[in-house]
Amino acid sequence: MREPARAENDRRDADSKPQATVRDAVLSLFRAFRMTTIFGNPGSTELPLFRDFPADFRYVLGLQESIVVGMADGYAQATRNAGLVNLHSAVGVGHALGNIFTAYKNQTPLVITAGQQARSILPFEPFLFAAQATELPKPYVKWSCEPARAEDVPAALARAYYIAMQPPRGPTFVSIPVDDWDRLCAPLEPRQVSSAVRGDPALLDTVARERRYLSFLEAPPAELTLAFIRDNIEHGFPQFVALAGGDVVGWCDVRRKARPIHAHVGILGMGLLPAFRGQGLGLKLIRQTLAAAEAFGFHRVELTVRAENANAIALYRRVGFELEGCLRDDVCVDGVYSDLLVMAVLP
Repeated sequence: MREPARAENDRRDADSKPQATVRDAVLSLFRAFRMTTIFGNPGSTELPLFRDFPADFRYVLGLQESIVVGMADGYAQATRNAGLVNLHSAVGVGHALGNIFTAYKNQTPLVITAGQQARSILPFEPFLFAAQATELPKPYVKWSCEPARAEDVPAALARAYYIAMQPPRGPTFVSIPVDDWDRLCAPLEPRQVSSAVRGDPALLDTVARERRYLSFLEAPPAELTLAFIRDNIEHGFPQFVALAGGDVVGWCDVRRKARPIHAHVGILGMGLLPAFRGQGLGLKLIRQTLAAAEAFGFHRVELTVRAENANAIALYRRVGFELEGCLRDDVCVDGVYSDLLVMAVLP
């Protein structure tokens, strides 16, 4: 049980954070995503979003929901950015399903929102509520969510945008209870998220510039990184990425050694952005990659790691790597020498 003093301090810390209404936080996100045109046919459960509608937004009203989605589909394709759609609860989503299906087949990025009755009366199955709201548009949306708390609505909409924009692009769906818009929440800063599933030079560069883990101190030119990824794909070498809301935050791959006498040996490389370490992502990545390496036919997988990288060494030992040798003073960064350990596993 949490100590009373600690619980009180946590409450004070939460109270001291900047607060905004869910409505204001969402509108700020939409501005950052350049989604200031909303296509919709609203009902009573959507009206709080439009109170004091900001002057830099415009609402394109359609008289039937399938037409609304069709307009947003064309607009998204023309602007090359996700279209924003506002529908009314279950009945509006139901009317729109034909063109949601079309947008899904078109691979058009759309963020579709729908109103829901107030959370306090949902257990009583009120009029105009959506039962199992997230299931209604499936399987013709890439992701569907009704946030567990009002405070989670901005994060859900941000994730919906990131996923909609990542290839293969397509519609996403968020159901929002009517009483969520006026609740307070912490503002959510938009992130720069890769809109392509491929080697991300910026991710590689971030880890390289830490100067502590990789064999280079900055990422190679983007064209060389992409060529590396394409070569892996062409040869079928195992390579996996970790995603957070559509953002590539880590990678792991195994490539064959160059000489014919070493063709049974794979070399493993991996990395994670700093904010995503210590959460189990690295363990999932390396386990998946090693399983793929075994299926590929590698008899041996090896790697090198700096001797001071205790967390990485512990991870490698956990999945079966054993220490085979030490290359003394093999690394020199800023005049400081480090040993390089050689580790290997036989899958």
